[in-house]
Amino acid sequence: MRRFPAYWLAILLALMPLSGHAATRPIHLRDFRSLVKLASPQFSPRGGRIAFLAIKPDFAHNRYGRTLMVVSTSGGAPRALVRSMQGLKMPRWSPDGQKIAFIATVDRQKPEIYVVSAQGGTPHRMSNAPQGVEQFAWSPNGRTLAYVTPDHPKLGKWARLTHHDLFSIHDDDYQITKAPVPSHIWLLSVKHGTARQLTFGPTSVLENAPPFAGSITAPVWSADGHWLVFTRQIDADDSDTDRTTIVAVNVATRKVRVLTRHPTYEYTPAFASKGDAIAYLYPHGPGPVSDMDIFVTSLRGGNGRDVSADLNRDVATEYAWLPDARGLVAVANDHVGTKIYVQPLHGRGYVLALGHLNPTLVAVSAQGALAFVADGARRPPELYLMHSLTSRPIALTALNRAFAAYAYPRSVEVTWHAPDGEFNDGILTYPNGYQSGQRYPLVVFSHGGPEAASTEHFDAGEIGPLRDLFAARGYLVFEPNYRGSDNLGDAHEHAIYRDPGAGPDSDVISGIRMLEARGLVDRARIAAVGHSYGGYMTAWLISHQHFWRCAVVADGAVDWTEEYELAGVGNMAWTRDSLGGSPWNPRSASLYRTGSPITYAGQITTPTLILSGTADITVPITESFALYHALASRHIPVRFLGIPGAYHTPQDPVQLELFYRAIYNWVVSYMQPSSRHG
Repeated sequence: MRRFPAYWLAILLALMPLSGHAATRPIHLRDFRSLVKLASPQFSPRGGRIAFLAIKPDFAHNRYGRTLMVVSTSGGAPRALVRSMQGLKMPRWSPDGQKIAFIATVDRQKPEIYVVSAQGGTPHRMSNAPQGVEQFAWSPNGRTLAYVTPDHPKLGKWARLTHHDLFSIHDDDYQITKAPVPSHIWLLSVKHGTARQLTFGPTSVLENAPPFAGSITAPVWSADGHWLVFTRQIDADDSDTDRTTIVAVNVATRKVRVLTRHPTYEYTPAFASKGDAIAYLYPHGPGPVSDMDIFVTSLRGGNGRDVSADLNRDVATEYAWLPDARGLVAVANDHVGTKIYVQPLHGRGYVLALGHLNPTLVAVSAQGALAFVADGARRPPELYLMHSLTSRPIALTALNRAFAAYAYPRSVEVTWHAPDGEFNDGILTYPNGYQSGQRYPLVVFSHGGPEAASTEHFDAGEIGPLRDLFAARGYLVFEPNYRGSDNLGDAHEHAIYRDPGAGPDSDVISGIRMLEARGLVDRARIAAVGHSYGGYMTAWLISHQHFWRCAVVADGAVDWTEEYELAGVGNMAWTRDSLGGSPWNPRSASLYRTGSPITYAGQITTPTLILSGTADITVPITESFALYHALASRHIPVRFLGIPGAYHTPQDPVQLELFYRAIYNWVVSYMQPSSRHG
């Protein structure tokens, strides 16, 4: 009998349904310290190997350790190539498959491009960019690296020394401290190490988050190496990330060619592996409050054709060309899961058969194989391979196999209709040890975005480990995908336009009533929790209903005028285009007041925990100050926790664990049968 390798036995055990194991106990918050997250899967040119990043929290040094790993598509244990380099990201194979380049930071210097042999060894630095490298891409012949770096600061040494440092502020966030500078493309000779600037002027390569969807991406090369295509922002101001177009620059002449006539909201370009077809993301419409679709144009220009219009799903970031250039694959939310869709250039798209796996990242080889990172509500993330679009997924890693030992709660999709007929869905997680006929306390967790969704991932999204922690405590956990969520099609996502609070409120409340009608809920113990737009939803809910036992508003937007005036990373555009105008537009001015929870904060009676990062420019901490004082001045039980240096969520593992622990402890303290509103 042929022996079964021990490594493959471990993978088989990791793939078995977790409910089949003799679980020892529910998972605890500290158990998540050993969770390995996977990122950036990249096929080698011949398709026989996959490079990826394994990311694990390092609590001793309060950072995330990143390891560059390579695994064979034919099996075997992954091999570590590079360890312990800070900020390691963007692994990219050289076209000959002999090297892997990546970005990392050494000795607290600016991030630079490093290269390591695919067989292992000591990485060596390739770039020397005084302002650091933000993105990069190999040329098809491997002789050149195109990279993106900010221009030198506008302020000279003399001006700094003499404090002549006043600067103009335009569409920038409230924490800006110096004049913004654009980012541009440079070309680095791999052989000689010399670099020359390719793009110039006040426009910038997109380097801040867009308002709705899309992503920051590196320039992409044409198959012949003559052109680079990138997302160009009209200026360097961090609130103008809606003013973007897809453009091409000729590598030899430096001439820039605008490819479409859309002045805004174009993102994430991708060249086909042959020919001159260029894909990019653009809103389906009406307006930007809608699904992002895949459009295809060419170097000849034109507005492009919406090839995924019939898909009726939001391609928020992850998509890739198939090697024959006849179609693309894309990851999108669907109901309470995520799926990989195949979208031909002509015809309707379809879903790949992945079983219960929920993919988050996808890569396509030159031979047509797919690699993706996937997980599930009770399955930790691993790297998977499909040899073709019709083959079954195979696990290539078992880095998180230890998590099979814990007991996990059961999560299911629930659906209902709001009073106005809006169809909604969400995730209902039953308590560990659930017994039919018993009523349980309920935690309602509202996701952010709102152009996102609550999906059955293991430890992803804003809810993180809280689903498992609350279920282990004996609570039901309800995650409603209210209107504005991107998991049920364009109409559901667009339904939030000019209706930021009342419509989503009716979705959430009718969902709770649906659960109550099933006899599941202890009506005296219901908590509202949310982050970002979910924090907005929580503040809105507790100011309009008063049955809540307690609430948590984490980085929550409560004042649309402050979002418009103070926020960065596209939130000015998000607010304007979601509410139908600025605070000074007569058509929309009243909605800035009637749609803001701070307007109704005097009606809140619920004990509330408020958390906010001190460096948050997505939702300025000033909004949390306003909500805190609105409650504290009326002696409503409230606690306000600031997270030093954090942006929109904590960026280091110690703070992140403390963030979740604070939320958990606040809810538990008020959800005990004996506790009452103070």
